[in-house]
Amino acid sequence: MALALRYVAHSEIGLVRKNNQDSAYVSPTMLMVADGMGGAAAGDLASTVAIHQLALADVEHATGDAMLPALATAIKKASDVIADLIDNDPKLDGMGSTVCGIAFDGQVAALANIGDSRAYRYRDGRLTRLSRDHSWVQTLIDDGRLTEAEALEHPHRSLILRVVNGQPQQTADLELVDVVEGDRLLICSDGLCGMVTDEVIEARIVGDRSDVMDALVRVAHLEGGQDNITIIIADVVTGEPEGEPQLLGAASRIDVDASGEPTLVGIDDGLVAADPAAGELARYAPTGRHRGTTWLKVVLGVLLPLLAITGGGALWYAYTQSQYFVGANNTTLGIYRGIPEPVFRLPLSHLVESDNTLITDLPPYYQEQVRKTLPANTLDAARATLVMLRDKAAECREQRKQYHQEPTPSPTPGLPTASSSASPHHSPSPMPSSILLTPTPAPSASTPAAPTEC
Repeated sequence: MALALRYVAHSEIGLVRKNNQDSAYVSPTMLMVADGMGGAAAGDLASTVAIHQLALADVEHATGDAMLPALATAIKKASDVIADLIDNDPKLDGMGSTVCGIAFDGQVAALANIGDSRAYRYRDGRLTRLSRDHSWVQTLIDDGRLTEAEALEHPHRSLILRVVNGQPQQTADLELVDVVEGDRLLICSDGLCGMVTDEVIEARIVGDRSDVMDALVRVAHLEGGQDNITIIIADVVTGEPEGEPQLLGAASRIDVDASGEPTLVGIDDGLVAADPAAGELARYAPTGRHRGTTWLKVVLGVLLPLLAITGGGALWYAYTQSQYFVGANNTTLGIYRGIPEPVFRLPLSHLVESDNTLITDLPPYYQEQVRKTLPANTLDAARATLVMLRDKAAECREQRKQYHQEPTPSPTPGLPTASSSASPHHSPSPMPSSILLTPTPAPSASTPAAPTEC
C-alpha cells in the first residue's frame, strides 16, 4: 500500500517583526516553506512568488526521479519572476527568498533547499537534518570554528550565501530522500531553527502533531520570537492521502495570476504588487473593500495598548527587558536593554552602556549591521559584540591612516638644499618656479595600497 502524509502547518509574524515575510504551501504531495528577505524591498513578495511557482508544479504532480527537475524548474521560474519584478521596479532590488521542502509521490520524497530554512526527519528516536544551510555560520561550523549553539549567537548568523533572488547562479540543492512509515518530517523557517538548537527541537518532536506544534512555537517565543515562525509537521503513514492544498503566510494574502506571478499595477515610476501596494506602509493600508473592518481596527488600536500594560502584557514587557542589543547611539555605539522595535509607538529599549567608537570608523558592512542592531541574549554577549566592533574600528582607522600617509620625497639630485651656501663670487640665480614645485612621488612598493574593507 502506498504511503501518505498527515500534516499540520502554522505561520505567524513572531513577537518582534512588523509583518510576516514567510510563506508556505502544504498538500498531500508537497510541503514547502519560503522565508522572504528584503524588508521594505518586499521579502513577502519574493516568498509568495516562490511558493506559488512550487504550488503550480505540485498540480503537475511529477513522480520518482522526475520530481527533481520539476522542483528545479519551479524555483528557476520563481527566480525569473523576481528578476522581472526588480527590472520593472529597482526599489525591489535586494529582495529574495529561501526555499526548503519536499515533493512526495507516495513512495519517495524529493528534497529542494536553498537558503537557511530547514528540513528534518525524525526516525527511531533520532532527529536528522536533511538539508544543509547555505549560510556564513554554517561554513564556520563545517570548518570546526563554531558549534551549533555558538552559531545562534553569532553576529553574522543572518548572512545567507545562496537564495532565490533573480540571479541565475543561485541554484537549489536537490536530492531524493527515502521515507518509511513512522517517519516524522519537520520543515521550518529560521524563526524556529535559528532560535534553538537541534537538541531542543528533538526533545519536543514526539507526541500529537498539534501538541508538538504548540511546543515548538512556544520555545521559539521563549527564545525571543525575533523572526517570523513557519513550521510544517508531517507524519508518514500507510493509507490514502488526506487534506486540501493550503497557502500560509504572505502567500495567502498577496494576489497572483494563473501563472503564479503577482498581479501588478503601475505605482509612480515603478511596478509593485496590487496587494500589497506601494511600500511597507501602503502595503497594509486599509482599502475600499475593507472599510467595514475599520471600526475593529480602531477598537483594537485603543484596547491593545491597554492590554499590553496589564496581565500578559506585563509578562511580555518583563521578557523584553531581559534582552540586549548593540546599536547606534547617535554617531557612536551603545548597548541597549530591551528590543529595538517599539510597540504601539512605545519604546521598549533604553541605553545601558555607551561607547565612544564612531560608527563611521567601522567597515561599511558593520556600519549597516549596527544601524539594523545586533541582538544579544545577555549583557556579556552584547559586550563581546562591542569589543569585536571596537577592534574592527581600530583596524579601519589604522588602515586609513596608513593609506593617507605619503612618504617624504627625497631631495632631487643636483638641486641646492637649504644648507647649501652661495658661491662667494656669484649671487645665486633665481630658481624657476617649476623647479620649486614639490614633485609628486611615484608609486613604490612602500606606498600603502588603498583600503579594501574600510
